[in-house]
Amino acid sequence: MKTRVVVLIVVFLLFIAAVMTLYAWTTRPQLLEVSPLAGAEHVGLTSSIRLLFSRPMDQESVSTRLKIEPAMEGMTSWKENSLVFTPNQTWNSGQKITLLLEDGARAAGWLAFPLSGKSWSFTISESTLAYLWPSTGPADIYALDPVTGSINRYTHGANVLDYSASGDGRWFYFSGSNTQQGADLYKLDRIMADISPGQAYQPEKLLDCGVAQCRNPAVSSDSRTLAYEYLLPTPTGGSGPAQVWILSLSDLVATPAGQTDHETVQPAWSPSGLLAYYDRTSSGYEVFNPITKGRMQFPNQTGQPGSWSPDGAYYLAPEISYLRASANYETGTSHLFRYRLQDNTSKDISGEASVEDVEAAYSPDGESIAFTRKFLDAEHWSFGRQVWIMSSDGANPHPITAEADYNHYDLAWSRDGLRLAYVRFNQVKIYDPPELWMVNLDGSNPVQLVIGGYSPTWIP
Repeated sequence: MKTRVVVLIVVFLLFIAAVMTLYAWTTRPQLLEVSPLAGAEHVGLTSSIRLLFSRPMDQESVSTRLKIEPAMEGMTSWKENSLVFTPNQTWNSGQKITLLLEDGARAAGWLAFPLSGKSWSFTISESTLAYLWPSTGPADIYALDPVTGSINRYTHGANVLDYSASGDGRWFYFSGSNTQQGADLYKLDRIMADISPGQAYQPEKLLDCGVAQCRNPAVSSDSRTLAYEYLLPTPTGGSGPAQVWILSLSDLVATPAGQTDHETVQPAWSPSGLLAYYDRTSSGYEVFNPITKGRMQFPNQTGQPGSWSPDGAYYLAPEISYLRASANYETGTSHLFRYRLQDNTSKDISGEASVEDVEAAYSPDGESIAFTRKFLDAEHWSFGRQVWIMSSDGANPHPITAEADYNHYDLAWSRDGLRLAYVRFNQVKIYDPPELWMVNLDGSNPVQLVIGGYSPTWIP
């Protein structure tokens, strides 16, 4: 009798063990999805890595087993069953990235088999420089590889007026003239254009603006909305006051960003989804939150284009001020002001008194600012503005170009923050076309890229 009981107990325990083993096996965690995909090419320089699991995981067991080659420092975060790795800096252009999740990652529950190891890789896109050409007639969008010198043409006879690129570099959004003397809005898939021969791929029209000019498109960092300027013609053939509108890219519904009786221009999205634009009626930059509908305004008399810091904490723009040179004479200067959203304050970071500072642009890491400067005093005066670099707080300003007859503008940082593209124009020989150049941050190795090219933008 005792033997039978013991046997029954043993059988029961074996059955329980078998059931638990079967349960542990059938509920073992699975790696359901990875992003970027295995084998993906043209991955953006700023892309994060995402791993989606079938169930909640022991987070430490995953993060300690995730290996990246070449090694990259970054921040790991979790959202439900997904791990997201955000690199501290951009990936290297054209580099192959290999990921390894070693054996042993476990689910959060105690009863589950560990995950088997996985390995996959993807390739970072080559960084290229997009621009418009030619400056003497209807322009199209081109992109140049500064290393090989190869050039891709993305539009054909589109008469592009302005454009912007999505953060991952895949999409171009542009304004193109139409037959009604207006300008429509389009989007272009760069990958599809790359694999389509000649003119086989055609951009998609987003908004038919008819006789109106839809200009200066700016795509949000999440690529969900497009801000642009809307200008109706006047009876005399000119353009009326501009207004900034916001177009939802999911349903193509457009709404005005500012007050409908105000003239608003120069839309610019922050990384966090705030929209800055200049309100000419109120003489100030307005920052608009499309979700909360909240608004903040920074008084400014100049109204030139500004630049967001990469963390979205500051908006940088030039402002006119006046200095009294004598009892009966004032001279105007242009200084760079850093507007802080947290407390609605501003700070002059130009330092020098008698200068004309404009065209400011933050570096990708937010540590430096590129801008153009022209001295206004007789001793240092020149025809053109030169390219300068300074720290984000205004410290250590120094020039990296010294071509007194040339005006420099359209500054564009490379995604790795090591180079600047810019356009220069001869202020003495005004019939010469603009020239697209590239230079290292220390001013070394200036290279002429395209004669007649303008409006540069670095894309992954």
